[in-house]
Amino acid sequence: MTVAVSAGPKDRSTVRRDELAELACLVTEAARHRDAAVELTGDPGAGKTRLLTLLARQAHEEGVLVLRGLSVEAEQEAPFRPFIEALGSLRSPDGAALLQAAGLVHALAAPPEDPDSAVDGSGGLTRQCQYFAEIRRLITACVAQAPHGLLLLLDDFHWADSCSVRLLEMLVRWPVGGGLAIVVAHRPRQAPVALRVALQHGVELGGVEQIALPALTQCQSAELLGVRADAPGLQQLHEASAGNPLYLAELAAIGVLRANGEASGEEAGAVPAGRAELSIRLLAESALLSRSELLAAHAAAVLGGTFDVDSVAAVALTSRDETCRALSSLCRRDLVRTDFGAGGLTFRHRLVRRFLYAQSDSCWRTGAHRRALHHLRALGAPPAELAPHIMSLGNQGDPTDAADLFAAVRAALALGNTEEAANWLSCALGLVRAHGSAATAPDGSTGGHPHDHELWLQVVRTLAVDGETERAGTLSREILAALTAAPAATDARTAGALAVVQGALGHAEEGQALIAAAMDGLCGGDPARLFFLRCQSQLVRMLAGPLPNRADIDALTRSTSHADPVTAAGVQALQALSAVFAGDLGTAEDRLDAAAELFDALDPDEPAAGSCTAYLTVLTCAESAMGWYGPAQGHGSRALAEARLRGEAHLLPILLSVLAYTAHQAGRTAEGLDHAQQAVRVARAAKRHDLAAFAEAVSAAAWTSLGRAAPECTQEPSSVNGLPRATAAVLLLAEVKLAAGDGEAVLSLLLPEGAHRIPQPSAVYAARVYELLAAAAVTTGGDAELWALRAEEAASAVNLVEQQGHALLARGHALRARCLPDEATRLYEQAQDLLGETAVGLRAGELARAGARGRAGRDAEALDELTLREKEVADLAGRGLKTRDIAGRLLVSPRTVDAHLTRIYSKLGVNTRAALVRLLADAG
Repeated sequence: MTVAVSAGPKDRSTVRRDELAELACLVTEAARHRDAAVELTGDPGAGKTRLLTLLARQAHEEGVLVLRGLSVEAEQEAPFRPFIEALGSLRSPDGAALLQAAGLVHALAAPPEDPDSAVDGSGGLTRQCQYFAEIRRLITACVAQAPHGLLLLLDDFHWADSCSVRLLEMLVRWPVGGGLAIVVAHRPRQAPVALRVALQHGVELGGVEQIALPALTQCQSAELLGVRADAPGLQQLHEASAGNPLYLAELAAIGVLRANGEASGEEAGAVPAGRAELSIRLLAESALLSRSELLAAHAAAVLGGTFDVDSVAAVALTSRDETCRALSSLCRRDLVRTDFGAGGLTFRHRLVRRFLYAQSDSCWRTGAHRRALHHLRALGAPPAELAPHIMSLGNQGDPTDAADLFAAVRAALALGNTEEAANWLSCALGLVRAHGSAATAPDGSTGGHPHDHELWLQVVRTLAVDGETERAGTLSREILAALTAAPAATDARTAGALAVVQGALGHAEEGQALIAAAMDGLCGGDPARLFFLRCQSQLVRMLAGPLPNRADIDALTRSTSHADPVTAAGVQALQALSAVFAGDLGTAEDRLDAAAELFDALDPDEPAAGSCTAYLTVLTCAESAMGWYGPAQGHGSRALAEARLRGEAHLLPILLSVLAYTAHQAGRTAEGLDHAQQAVRVARAAKRHDLAAFAEAVSAAAWTSLGRAAPECTQEPSSVNGLPRATAAVLLLAEVKLAAGDGEAVLSLLLPEGAHRIPQPSAVYAARVYELLAAAAVTTGGDAELWALRAEEAASAVNLVEQQGHALLARGHALRARCLPDEATRLYEQAQDLLGETAVGLRAGELARAGARGRAGRDAEALDELTLREKEVADLAGRGLKTRDIAGRLLVSPRTVDAHLTRIYSKLGVNTRAALVRLLADAG
């Protein structure tokens, strides 16, 4: 997980504002000549030193004298080391040396030989008390020389010597007065008992305040890194750092974390470079470790996150007692802590473990990992615990180790740890290549057989779905390389399946390379295997986007004697698809029927040699392009169910996109929207941007058919042009623009810039293309008649119902452009009757209703032009009365009624009594 840090970590003072404000109160107290003390605690890297630096800066600005002393582990035997460092820098406000300070430093530098035990023989005050009383007097004199108070900062006081602890205790329990403010910063887990007791007494007496630095919140972590609080990956990075500023900055510098927070490549010693600060601090912590302590730390680092005394002893090749003492010392130093949840020991942080692991000798690590593996295997540890050690051995592992790795791959997949599974599998394949095919477990079982290609496929497929396309391709090549000692059947089947994954990801060349490598390995072997791979090669081309070469497909159909049932059905589907887009619809119909019959006859319980799901996807695409939406829905739903059942999620972007288009075209708008939304999500995850754009176009068209504004598509149509599915996507977008009344946008989508002709579209889409151009011509003043003629020619060439409907619509558009709305409406009505409730039929119905409304409006205007007597005659005629009956009602002669009817017919544009009746009925 990578977090993009905007401009490097910010000044960490900003994330500890509350604690800094509390410490700032000390400056105020010192300026008022009041004594005060604060105990500042926190884990290594929590930010104690940084806070002291900021506090010193603020005190200087307010005129308070600041003294700073640092305790160092290597100088714990030097008495008063931090006080001498701090007081040795004391100067007067004008910068001159102070005699009081010089005397104090001299006294601290020359303590009695044994101040802790010296007592005079008279029973009076001990020399120790006399000595510390003198020290206190000198400190009081020094404080008096600071007119605005004195701030004493004691950092890393957990490493202070016993004399310094005694002096601090005296100052806390017996304040000197005059404005001495003291801040004692230390790590509570490493602080000696005497220091903790002294400070606790000060707290109880009210002379010491306590400030503990808590873990950062996620918002503080975001502020420290200079990113938003909802930045991708921040939560994982924050949790991995445990809210520690130093660890957070280090992990951000490393940049890449595993899902479990470990640095990538750590077990193999390939430690990513981070910042120097943490390494220097950890080097200082480990520099004074004894040989046994350092050996135990390195052995524990090899074992991993959690370990115990016996395991460390086994890896370090030391006795249990020696190991126990070493680990106890590491616990006191807070390099190692007790993990109560796991029931063992663990490092203070995984970065501490990473440092110690990298610090150990690489040759020693190899043997240590082998010892750890043997020890854990003897204890019956699960494969997931054995796998890191096997991986660290690389090709030096034993052939039997591969079985444990394959078992670890299964366990990682079950937990959803795809990256970990891929790493284990890659290592196992390396062992297979190095040692051949033998990989039985130590107990003789074969549960981790290296030729379990279903396991390999599952890892590659999962990587593909997660968008790790490059990793999936690399692993596919490793798998194929590991199959050199495998039977040809396994080579062909596995290579074909891996190639299908690459094709579904849009990587046709990668898929073809896998198949070519497998075919080279056969070297003129089994013709059935070669035929299978040739079929898979064409399947890969189709899944990746471009249509297969029809000549190559036709050649396959002449050699189906070598085909298994699934491949035979798939060849028929491939030929049907190529025939559809070649305009050979007679052949397409025959092949579609044959493919459907073969697929329906397959035994669902019999394992398939080829990819039944992928070939069903091809069949669905072909049927949908033909306008056979019912069969396409049935076969697509079957393929979708099988893909989800078999874990072939790499096929979901194609399947869901085609099903979305099929449902929309069939008039099932809600179902089409649902499939389209799913398709967009999975296509983006798999980085199939062409399919995501296609699904977005379906979604836009579906929303438009519902009368709602369509969301903007993220892909430009030009980015997906050239594929059969992309052609449909462009047509859908053109329909959306047409519904919005934007004829110019339709022309820009379908016509090359400035051209009056377009390249010959696919036969199954030609009438639809020309119909949309005719509709656009109506709104832009173009030649709708030209496009209507082409639509009629295209529809007659393919003889498909849907295309005939488009031809009727195109002719209707041309009539509308000639100001013949009634004739256009009748054609729209015919198209609606022909197409039914499909998407095109619904559009035809809307056009027909709009035409009918316009005609009714015109009829109403014509009726208003009739005289009162003509309206009476027309009304009676509309009721079905004959001329003689009308004359009797109106008390006029029949000849007069006929004269009125002649004028009525002329004004209303009708010529029969029946037409008059229909007009009056529509107008009423």
